[in-house]
Amino acid sequence: MSSTADLVTQVLRLANEVNTLARRSGRGDLSEVLAQVAARWKDTETTIVVAGAQKRGKSRLINTLVGRPGLLPVDADVATNCYLSLRHGPVLAAMVNRADGGFPVDPDQIPDYASMSGDPAKRREVVSVDIEMDHPLLEGVRLLDTPGVDSLTIGHRQATVSILQRADALLFAMSAQDQPVLRHELEFLGEAAQRVQAVAFVLTKVEDSANWQSLLEENQRRLETFVTGAGPDHPELAMLRTAPWLPVSAKLAEAAAAQRAVGREERADQLRARSGMDRLEEYIRACAAGRELARGATVLSACASVLSALAAVAEDRVVAASDDGAEPAARLREVEQALEDLAETVRQRRRHAVGNQFLGREVAGVVRAHLARVRQPYEEAITALGNRAALDRYLEQLPESVERSIQAAWEDIVAEVSGQVGEALNGFLTSLGLEPMEIDLAKVSMPKVWSHELTAEPAAVGKVDMLREGVPAATMAVTIGVALAHLNPIGFIVGPAVAAAVMSRRREWDQVHRNQTALRRLLNEQFAQASTEITLALEREVANWRATVEEAADRALATQRKELESRRADLRTLAGGDAAGRKSARETAAERLTVIEGLNGRAATLRAEIAAHLPG
Repeated sequence: MSSTADLVTQVLRLANEVNTLARRSGRGDLSEVLAQVAARWKDTETTIVVAGAQKRGKSRLINTLVGRPGLLPVDADVATNCYLSLRHGPVLAAMVNRADGGFPVDPDQIPDYASMSGDPAKRREVVSVDIEMDHPLLEGVRLLDTPGVDSLTIGHRQATVSILQRADALLFAMSAQDQPVLRHELEFLGEAAQRVQAVAFVLTKVEDSANWQSLLEENQRRLETFVTGAGPDHPELAMLRTAPWLPVSAKLAEAAAAQRAVGREERADQLRARSGMDRLEEYIRACAAGRELARGATVLSACASVLSALAAVAEDRVVAASDDGAEPAARLREVEQALEDLAETVRQRRRHAVGNQFLGREVAGVVRAHLARVRQPYEEAITALGNRAALDRYLEQLPESVERSIQAAWEDIVAEVSGQVGEALNGFLTSLGLEPMEIDLAKVSMPKVWSHELTAEPAAVGKVDMLREGVPAATMAVTIGVALAHLNPIGFIVGPAVAAAVMSRRREWDQVHRNQTALRRLLNEQFAQASTEITLALEREVANWRATVEEAADRALATQRKELESRRADLRTLAGGDAAGRKSARETAAERLTVIEGLNGRAATLRAEIAAHLPG
């Protein structure tokens, strides 16, 4: 069986040969199709997300993988305020991305912008930090370090979940020095399984844990219970049962690097083997290799389409150059009928396009549903605020948390709208007998709806309302005093004290209620603004996609018409030619069909080999 590298080489060689054949046949349009597919294939990276709860060693694990301890912030508290992206580049460089643009920073300054212990002014509104470095593991791979899934802010967890929408694989980190996997981690995995197809569990910090194997078994039992309990309504969770478990130790890997630096190769090899990092790197490379093969399968599909189009023309020439006049006439009638069918398809295109006019109206409902979902935890949290101190703490983290939540909702909204619009527009293309397009709204920029203005002063303590508070308090004091006086004369003292305490508590609760009401009003305003701006941005983009798809349909139908008319003219010309000319054309076309048959055979063999290499 060929290696991945050999298969990729063979696919590229085949694509080049098909491209050359298309150009020699005068079909530059088919050659362009191959060029576009190959360009998308080469530009795509394998995105691997590293996620897990706080203090599970995610950032240190990534630092060790790329051989740069201290590159990503590793703190005792929440280490990551935004997601950090590592990809291959010629030199070590970092780019900070905010809502209004990006700017380069010194890699040593990454913690200032990406860590909760960094400079609050610098990390404000930071969405991501993109890091490039020259490391072989990153060739064709993009690693994403994410906030903890149990972060103190709701927005961090929601942001981590949304990132998985476009991930190729997930590395979920659990520590061998902590408790077994918890319920909120399992719930995160349940959400992740709906978004990413490849999951691996990484058990970190195995160097100092004597019972990490028993902890691994307990984690597997809890995972099995969770998957079984989800029932048949969640078949996507089944893949978690067969996901690999990779015990690793960044500490041992770092020690191995230190030993190697002083020339102790044997000791370094021992520590490296114990660290488990080699197996993790193999898994990452396998993900990248699988992605390469998947891209190869896409190129092979494009080659098959091009060869099919070239074969149709060659077959026409063989038939038209036949000495039997019946065959060319029959083929000519087929082409004439195809032109009539195409004319009917063009008429249907106008009717089918009517439904596309209403696609934008569905966006508003999607936006409202997602924003309501991410707002619900805030409503519950506000209800639980019972005193001024809790309010102050909540207000301190609220703007940043809401910012993350809206960003996370944006990612999910874009994914759902892309799916709906893609299904509708590709259904339109399919109804016309055309190939579907890749509808992706990911390049749309999120409108600026950040919540830096989401602030509120705690409600001040108002003056005593004698009618509403004073009279009831006095009545309570007298009632309690009289009720207790027959037991003890001190009742006339206790009564007013109790009444004062009740009134004070009531005033405190009134103040809390006013604060809660003010916070709800601010949240409603913020999410209403976000709903309006996001809906407008997406409606505009959906309209652009509708125009793009309908224009593409028009071009495709026009191309089909041009090809059919060219075939009709070619058939007529060959049928009316002399015997020698027909013979030459027939032999040339037959040779081309032989070449096409050979290329199709090689493509089929490559597809089978690629299928054997790919998981599942």
